[in-house]
Amino acid sequence: MEANTNDAFGQEVTRLRVDYQRKRQGSNLFPPAGQPVLEMELVPGETLSMRFWFEDGTKLGRYVRLFDLPGTLSGDILRLERNLPSVQGHFEIEGDVVRSLDQCPDHPRAVEDDFEDVSDLVAQLPIINVDSSKHFLKKAKYQSEIENLLKCQGGSCPGTSFSEHLIRLLGASPDGHLVFEKLMTRGALLSCFSSLDIYKRWILHIIDALAYLHSVGIVHRDLRIDNCLFTRDGSHLVVCDLESRWGQRAAPEITFNGGLNSGWTTRSDIYDIGNCIKCMVYANAPITNQVEWPVPQPLQAIVDACMRKVPGDRPTLLELKGMVESITTSVN
Repeated sequence: MEANTNDAFGQEVTRLRVDYQRKRQGSNLFPPAGQPVLEMELVPGETLSMRFWFEDGTKLGRYVRLFDLPGTLSGDILRLERNLPSVQGHFEIEGDVVRSLDQCPDHPRAVEDDFEDVSDLVAQLPIINVDSSKHFLKKAKYQSEIENLLKCQGGSCPGTSFSEHLIRLLGASPDGHLVFEKLMTRGALLSCFSSLDIYKRWILHIIDALAYLHSVGIVHRDLRIDNCLFTRDGSHLVVCDLESRWGQRAAPEITFNGGLNSGWTTRSDIYDIGNCIKCMVYANAPITNQVEWPVPQPLQAIVDACMRKVPGDRPTLLELKGMVESITTSVN
Protein backbone atom coordinates (compact mmCIF):
# COMPACT_ATOMS: atom_id res chain seq x y z
CA MET A 1 0.00 0.00 0.00
CA GLU A 2 1.05 3.56 -0.64
CA ALA A 3 2.49 5.41 2.31
CA ASN A 4 0.99 8.76 3.31
CA THR A 5 2.66 11.50 1.34
CA ASN A 6 3.66 14.94 2.59
CA ASP A 7 4.12 16.49 -0.84
CA ALA A 8 1.98 19.43 -1.96
CA PHE A 9 -0.01 17.31 -4.44
CA GLY A 10 -0.93 14.71 -1.83
CA GLN A 11 -1.86 17.43 0.67
CA GLU A 12 -4.15 19.04 -1.90
CA VAL A 13 -5.83 15.69 -2.59
CA THR A 14 -6.46 15.26 1.13
CA ARG A 15 -7.89 18.80 1.39
CA LEU A 16 -10.24 18.25 -1.55
CA ARG A 17 -11.50 14.97 -0.11
CA VAL A 18 -12.14 16.54 3.30
CA ASP A 19 -13.95 19.52 1.77
CA TYR A 20 -16.17 17.29 -0.33
CA GLN A 21 -16.99 15.01 2.57
CA ARG A 22 -17.96 18.01 4.69
CA LYS A 23 -20.20 19.28 1.89
CA ARG A 24 -21.67 15.83 1.31
CA GLN A 25 -22.43 15.24 4.99
CA GLY A 26 -24.01 18.69 5.34
CA SER A 27 -26.34 18.48 2.33
CA ASN A 28 -29.97 17.68 3.09
CA LEU A 29 -30.50 16.38 -0.43
CA PHE A 30 -29.35 12.96 0.79
CA PRO A 31 -28.86 11.18 4.14
CA PRO A 32 -27.55 11.58 6.76
CA ALA A 33 -28.84 15.18 6.84
CA GLY A 34 -31.71 14.48 4.45
CA GLN A 35 -34.47 11.92 4.04
CA PRO A 36 -33.74 8.54 2.44
CA VAL A 37 -34.17 8.58 -1.35
CA LEU A 38 -36.60 6.03 -2.77
CA GLU A 39 -35.78 6.85 -6.40
CA MET A 40 -33.98 9.47 -8.47
CA GLU A 41 -33.52 10.06 -12.18
CA LEU A 42 -31.91 12.49 -14.59
CA VAL A 43 -34.42 14.08 -16.95
CA PRO A 44 -33.15 15.23 -20.38
CA GLY A 45 -34.41 18.34 -22.06
CA GLU A 46 -33.41 21.86 -23.03
CA THR A 47 -32.62 22.28 -19.35
CA LEU A 48 -31.56 19.10 -17.56
CA SER A 49 -33.27 18.38 -14.30
CA MET A 50 -33.26 15.71 -11.62
CA ARG A 51 -36.30 14.15 -10.01
CA PHE A 52 -36.25 12.73 -6.49
CA TRP A 53 -38.75 10.67 -4.54
CA PHE A 54 -38.01 10.94 -0.80
CA GLU A 55 -39.21 8.44 1.76
CA ASP A 56 -41.99 9.97 3.88
CA GLY A 57 -44.10 6.99 4.90
CA THR A 58 -46.38 7.15 1.85
CA LYS A 59 -46.39 4.74 -1.07
CA LEU A 60 -44.83 7.09 -3.64
CA GLY A 61 -42.96 9.35 -1.24
CA ARG A 62 -42.39 13.11 -1.41
CA TYR A 63 -41.54 14.36 -4.90
CA VAL A 64 -38.96 17.08 -5.62
CA ARG A 65 -37.68 18.22 -9.03
CA LEU A 66 -34.57 20.38 -9.38
CA PHE A 67 -33.56 22.10 -12.64
CA ASP A 68 -29.86 22.26 -13.46
CA LEU A 69 -29.36 26.02 -13.71
CA PRO A 70 -25.88 26.90 -12.38
CA GLY A 71 -25.66 29.88 -10.06
CA THR A 72 -29.28 29.57 -8.93
CA LEU A 73 -30.92 27.89 -5.95
CA SER A 74 -31.81 24.70 -7.85
CA GLY A 75 -28.36 24.48 -9.46
CA ASP A 76 -26.60 25.09 -6.16
CA ILE A 77 -28.63 22.37 -4.42
CA LEU A 78 -27.65 19.85 -7.10
CA ARG A 79 -24.00 20.88 -6.56
CA LEU A 80 -24.41 20.43 -2.77
CA GLU A 81 -23.70 24.14 -2.27
CA ARG A 82 -27.08 24.93 -0.69
CA ASN A 83 -29.80 22.92 1.02
CA LEU A 84 -33.37 22.15 0.06
CA PRO A 85 -35.67 24.83 1.52
CA SER A 86 -38.20 23.89 4.17
CA VAL A 87 -41.23 23.29 1.95
CA GLN A 88 -44.03 20.89 2.77
CA GLY A 89 -45.38 18.43 0.22
CA HIS A 90 -44.32 18.00 -3.38
CA PHE A 91 -42.49 20.84 -5.12
CA GLU A 92 -40.05 21.79 -7.85
CA ILE A 93 -37.36 24.45 -8.01
CA GLU A 94 -36.51 26.05 -11.33
CA GLY A 95 -33.69 28.50 -10.83
CA ASP A 96 -34.74 30.57 -7.80
CA VAL A 97 -38.46 29.90 -8.22
CA VAL A 98 -40.05 27.38 -5.87
CA ARG A 99 -43.38 25.89 -7.00
CA SER A 100 -45.64 23.64 -4.95
CA LEU A 101 -47.10 20.65 -6.78
CA ASP A 102 -50.42 18.94 -6.18
CA GLN A 103 -49.41 15.47 -7.32
CA CYS A 104 -46.50 13.09 -7.10
CA PRO A 105 -45.59 11.41 -10.41
CA ASP A 106 -45.08 7.67 -10.42
CA HIS A 107 -41.58 6.37 -9.87
CA PRO A 108 -39.61 5.68 -13.05
CA ARG A 109 -40.45 2.23 -14.26
CA ALA A 110 -37.68 -0.28 -13.82
CA VAL A 111 -35.87 -1.03 -17.04
CA GLU A 112 -37.32 -4.20 -18.45
CA ASP A 113 -35.13 -7.22 -18.09
CA ASP A 114 -33.49 -7.41 -21.51
CA PHE A 115 -31.13 -10.26 -20.71
CA GLU A 116 -30.32 -12.36 -23.73
CA ASP A 117 -30.23 -16.14 -23.85
CA VAL A 118 -26.48 -16.78 -23.85
CA SER A 119 -26.62 -20.36 -22.60
CA ASP A 120 -25.09 -21.76 -25.81
CA LEU A 121 -22.12 -19.41 -25.56
CA VAL A 122 -21.62 -20.10 -21.86
CA ALA A 123 -21.75 -23.86 -22.52
CA GLN A 124 -18.66 -23.51 -24.74
CA LEU A 125 -16.56 -22.04 -21.90
CA PRO A 126 -14.35 -24.24 -19.71
CA ILE A 127 -15.87 -25.08 -16.33
CA ILE A 128 -14.00 -23.51 -13.40
CA ASN A 129 -13.80 -24.95 -9.92
CA VAL A 130 -14.71 -21.70 -8.18
CA ASP A 131 -12.67 -20.51 -5.21
CA SER A 132 -14.38 -17.51 -3.59
CA SER A 133 -11.04 -16.16 -2.40
CA LYS A 134 -9.68 -16.04 -5.96
CA HIS A 135 -12.67 -15.70 -8.25
CA PHE A 136 -15.45 -13.21 -8.95
CA LEU A 137 -18.71 -14.40 -10.52
CA LYS A 138 -21.00 -12.42 -12.80
CA LYS A 139 -24.31 -13.43 -14.34
CA ALA A 140 -23.99 -13.82 -18.10
CA LYS A 141 -26.43 -11.26 -19.53
CA TYR A 142 -25.41 -10.30 -23.04
CA GLN A 143 -23.87 -11.99 -26.04
CA SER A 144 -21.83 -8.84 -26.69
CA GLU A 145 -19.98 -9.14 -23.39
CA ILE A 146 -18.86 -12.72 -23.97
CA GLU A 147 -17.89 -11.98 -27.57
CA ASN A 148 -15.94 -8.87 -26.54
CA LEU A 149 -14.13 -10.73 -23.77
CA LEU A 150 -13.12 -13.53 -26.13
CA LYS A 151 -12.02 -11.04 -28.79
CA CYS A 152 -9.70 -9.44 -26.23
CA GLN A 153 -8.03 -12.76 -25.43
CA GLY A 154 -7.41 -14.24 -28.82
CA GLY A 155 -10.83 -15.75 -29.40
CA SER A 156 -10.56 -18.46 -26.76
CA CYS A 157 -10.89 -18.94 -23.03
CA PRO A 158 -8.78 -18.48 -21.01
CA GLY A 159 -6.71 -17.55 -24.08
CA THR A 160 -4.03 -14.87 -24.17
CA SER A 161 -4.87 -11.32 -23.13
CA PHE A 162 -3.95 -8.64 -25.66
CA SER A 163 -4.02 -6.02 -22.91
CA GLU A 164 -3.09 -6.76 -19.33
CA HIS A 165 -5.40 -3.92 -18.32
CA LEU A 166 -8.59 -5.57 -19.56
CA ILE A 167 -10.48 -8.07 -17.42
CA ARG A 168 -9.88 -11.66 -18.48
CA LEU A 169 -12.61 -14.26 -18.72
CA LEU A 170 -11.43 -17.50 -17.11
CA GLY A 171 -14.44 -19.64 -17.87
CA ALA A 172 -17.85 -20.47 -16.43
CA SER A 173 -18.99 -21.76 -13.06
CA PRO A 174 -20.98 -25.00 -12.90
CA ASP A 175 -24.19 -22.95 -12.55
CA GLY A 176 -23.46 -20.84 -15.64
CA HIS A 177 -21.93 -17.65 -14.24
CA LEU A 178 -18.92 -16.00 -15.87
CA VAL A 179 -15.73 -16.41 -13.81
CA PHE A 180 -13.03 -13.74 -13.45
CA GLU A 181 -10.03 -13.14 -11.23
CA LYS A 182 -11.07 -11.51 -7.97
CA LEU A 183 -9.73 -7.94 -7.76
CA MET A 184 -10.32 -4.93 -5.53
CA THR A 185 -13.11 -2.42 -6.15
CA ARG A 186 -12.69 1.34 -5.82
CA GLY A 187 -14.59 1.50 -2.52
CA ALA A 188 -12.08 -0.73 -0.80
CA LEU A 189 -8.95 0.84 -2.20
CA LEU A 190 -8.98 4.41 -3.56
CA SER A 191 -8.81 6.15 -0.18
CA CYS A 192 -5.45 4.46 0.45
CA PHE A 193 -3.78 6.38 -2.39
CA SER A 194 -3.17 10.06 -3.05
CA SER A 195 0.02 10.47 -5.06
CA LEU A 196 0.45 11.81 -8.57
CA ASP A 197 2.59 8.86 -9.64
CA ILE A 198 -0.17 6.33 -8.86
CA TYR A 199 -2.78 8.37 -10.73
CA LYS A 200 -0.44 8.69 -13.70
CA ARG A 201 0.01 4.92 -13.71
CA TRP A 202 -3.73 4.23 -13.49
CA ILE A 203 -4.59 6.68 -16.29
CA LEU A 204 -2.03 5.03 -18.56
CA HIS A 205 -3.55 1.65 -17.71
CA ILE A 206 -7.01 2.90 -18.75
CA ILE A 207 -5.56 4.32 -21.98
CA ASP A 208 -3.90 0.98 -22.74
CA ALA A 209 -7.19 -0.89 -22.18
CA LEU A 210 -9.18 1.50 -24.36
CA ALA A 211 -6.53 1.49 -27.08
CA TYR A 212 -6.98 -2.23 -27.57
CA LEU A 213 -10.78 -2.08 -27.37
CA HIS A 214 -10.92 0.69 -29.95
CA SER A 215 -8.43 -1.10 -32.22
CA VAL A 216 -10.88 -3.99 -32.59
CA GLY A 217 -13.94 -1.79 -32.98
CA ILE A 218 -15.26 -1.94 -29.41
CA VAL A 219 -16.57 1.22 -27.72
CA HIS A 220 -16.82 0.63 -23.97
CA ARG A 221 -19.85 2.94 -23.43
CA ASP A 222 -19.76 2.65 -19.64
CA LEU A 223 -16.27 3.64 -18.53
CA ARG A 224 -16.49 4.77 -14.91
CA ILE A 225 -14.59 4.22 -11.71
CA ASP A 226 -16.89 1.37 -10.64
CA ASN A 227 -15.83 -0.48 -13.79
CA CYS A 228 -12.16 -0.23 -12.87
CA LEU A 229 -10.66 -2.94 -10.66
CA PHE A 230 -7.31 -2.95 -8.89
CA THR A 231 -4.73 -5.30 -7.48
CA ARG A 232 -4.51 -5.09 -3.71
CA ASP A 233 -1.29 -3.06 -3.79
CA GLY A 234 -2.70 -0.61 -6.33
CA SER A 235 0.02 -1.35 -8.86
CA HIS A 236 -2.36 -2.60 -11.54
CA LEU A 237 -5.69 -1.28 -12.88
CA VAL A 238 -8.02 -3.44 -14.97
CA VAL A 239 -11.04 -2.21 -16.94
CA CYS A 240 -14.04 -4.53 -16.66
CA ASP A 241 -17.71 -4.72 -17.74
CA LEU A 242 -17.18 -5.17 -21.47
CA GLU A 243 -20.88 -5.44 -22.30
CA SER A 244 -20.52 -2.42 -24.63
CA ARG A 245 -24.13 -1.57 -23.94
CA TRP A 246 -25.08 1.72 -22.26
CA GLY A 247 -23.90 3.57 -19.21
CA GLN A 248 -24.30 6.96 -17.57
CA ARG A 249 -24.47 8.98 -20.79
CA ALA A 250 -22.02 11.51 -19.37
CA ALA A 251 -20.57 12.84 -22.63
CA PRO A 252 -22.68 15.73 -23.96
CA GLU A 253 -23.14 14.18 -27.41
CA ILE A 254 -24.93 11.15 -25.96
CA THR A 255 -28.71 11.25 -26.27
CA PHE A 256 -31.17 9.69 -23.86
CA ASN A 257 -32.90 7.52 -26.42
CA GLY A 258 -31.90 5.31 -29.26
CA GLY A 259 -30.25 2.54 -27.25
CA LEU A 260 -26.89 1.59 -28.71
CA ASN A 261 -27.35 4.25 -31.38
CA SER A 262 -27.40 7.09 -28.87
CA GLY A 263 -24.21 8.73 -30.16
CA TRP A 264 -21.36 6.85 -28.51
CA THR A 265 -17.98 6.90 -30.24
CA THR A 266 -14.41 6.30 -29.14
CA ARG A 267 -14.27 10.01 -28.21
CA SER A 268 -17.12 9.40 -25.74
CA ASP A 269 -14.92 6.88 -23.95
CA ILE A 270 -12.18 9.54 -23.79
CA TYR A 271 -14.64 11.98 -22.21
CA ASP A 272 -15.33 9.38 -19.52
CA ILE A 273 -11.62 9.16 -18.66
CA GLY A 274 -12.00 12.67 -17.24
CA ASN A 275 -14.68 11.51 -14.83
CA CYS A 276 -12.54 8.51 -13.83
CA ILE A 277 -9.65 10.82 -12.93
CA LYS A 278 -11.92 12.93 -10.72
CA CYS A 279 -13.17 9.83 -8.93
CA MET A 280 -9.60 8.61 -8.37
CA VAL A 281 -8.65 11.86 -6.69
CA TYR A 282 -11.78 12.10 -4.54
CA ALA A 283 -11.75 8.35 -3.78
CA ASN A 284 -15.47 8.39 -4.44
CA ALA A 285 -18.15 8.55 -7.11
CA PRO A 286 -20.27 11.72 -7.48
CA ILE A 287 -23.68 11.57 -5.83
CA THR A 288 -25.15 13.83 -8.52
CA ASN A 289 -23.88 14.53 -12.04
CA GLN A 290 -23.66 18.21 -11.18
CA VAL A 291 -21.15 17.93 -8.33
CA GLU A 292 -18.13 20.05 -9.22
CA TRP A 293 -14.87 18.27 -8.54
CA PRO A 294 -11.75 20.25 -9.44
CA VAL A 295 -8.54 18.22 -9.21
CA PRO A 296 -4.96 19.40 -8.65
CA GLN A 297 -2.73 20.29 -11.58
CA PRO A 298 -1.37 18.78 -13.72
CA LEU A 299 -4.35 16.42 -13.68
CA GLN A 300 -6.88 19.21 -14.18
CA ALA A 301 -5.38 19.93 -17.60
CA ILE A 302 -5.83 16.26 -18.52
CA VAL A 303 -9.44 16.29 -17.28
CA ASP A 304 -10.22 19.48 -19.20
CA ALA A 305 -8.80 18.02 -22.42
CA CYS A 306 -10.77 14.77 -22.05
CA MET A 307 -14.04 16.54 -21.24
CA ARG A 308 -14.16 19.12 -24.03
CA LYS A 309 -17.74 19.49 -25.22
CA VAL A 310 -17.01 18.91 -28.91
CA PRO A 311 -15.88 15.28 -29.45
CA GLY A 312 -13.42 16.24 -32.19
CA ASP A 313 -11.68 18.68 -29.85
CA ARG A 314 -10.76 15.90 -27.42
CA PRO A 315 -7.32 14.33 -27.77
CA THR A 316 -6.88 10.95 -29.39
CA LEU A 317 -5.73 8.17 -27.10
CA LEU A 318 -2.22 8.50 -28.56
CA GLU A 319 -2.20 12.25 -27.87
CA LEU A 320 -3.60 11.69 -24.40
CA LYS A 321 -0.94 9.08 -23.66
CA GLY A 322 1.74 11.61 -24.60
CA MET A 323 0.19 14.23 -22.31
CA VAL A 324 0.09 11.81 -19.37
CA GLU A 325 3.58 10.42 -19.96
CA SER A 326 4.99 13.95 -19.91
CA ILE A 327 3.79 14.47 -16.32
CA THR A 328 6.74 14.64 -13.94
CA THR A 329 6.23 12.76 -10.69
CA SER A 330 8.29 11.98 -7.62
CA VAL A 331 9.31 8.60 -9.07
CA ASN A 332 10.46 9.87 -12.49
